Amino acid sequence: MPALGSHLASARQIAERLAHRDVDLDRGAFYLGATAPDIRIITRGDREDTHFFTLDELAAQDSIARMLATHPRLANVTELDDVTRSFMAGYLTHLILDEHYIERMYREYFGAASTLKGDQRADLLDRVLQYEMERREREQADGMVAIREAIEASQDLASVEFIDAEQLREWRDVAIDMASHPANWERFARVARSHVRGQGEAAEAELMASVPELLREVLGHVSEERVRRFNEESIDEATRRIREYLG
Repeated sequence: MPALGSHLASARQIAERLAHRDVDLDRGAFYLGATAPDIRIITRGDREDTHFFTLDELAAQDSIARMLATHPRLANVTELDDVTRSFMAGYLTHLILDEHYIERMYREYFGAASTLKGDQRADLLDRVLQYEMERREREQADGMVAIREAIEASQDLASVEFIDAEQLREWRDVAIDMASHPANWERFARVARSHVRGQGEAAEAELMASVPELLREVLGHVSEERVRRFNEESIDEATRRIREYLG
């Protein structure tokens, strides 16, 4: 799935395209919402409880419809306070991007039914692609600074029944930190470590040294054009669904 930096950058593009009062009232809440499904990183909760998507279910899914059916209060947008409306609009961007990535990228190019058969190397190549997509977004440094400053300036928290307020406050600090990372490959060491766990520092160093080769391989497998199309289609769909949600 797209990394948090990609979610933030895409959310900014969507906000600019929407130019909607409910988004612009609190851009910080909107951006925080765009990261919030991944709050499970700190809560250790079930992914399905915040993403409303079943990974083992291969049929097409609608994460937004599932969330609103599970939590109908959130469907009544006019009854939500300003911060919660902005936050939920951002939340929808995350659900759409993840849903599209799983169904249109991961399963087609890296999953069990792909030519790579969903094995450990396929998962590594998928992570390399995700990281490179995020790194490119982070190269737009002014955009990431604007995102970070907006989150820092937003002090009020959304009221969402399936997210604990104190955990959301803690997650806000995580999101600010995520928006501050530079556009380089240094943090990929964490990913490399998980793929060579127990094999020692030499194996990790070898994997990090192979990143340029892995990147060439994955972009040969997926293609730059397909990555571009994924970004465009996801942003188009998210823009449409949020406009529909907010009215």
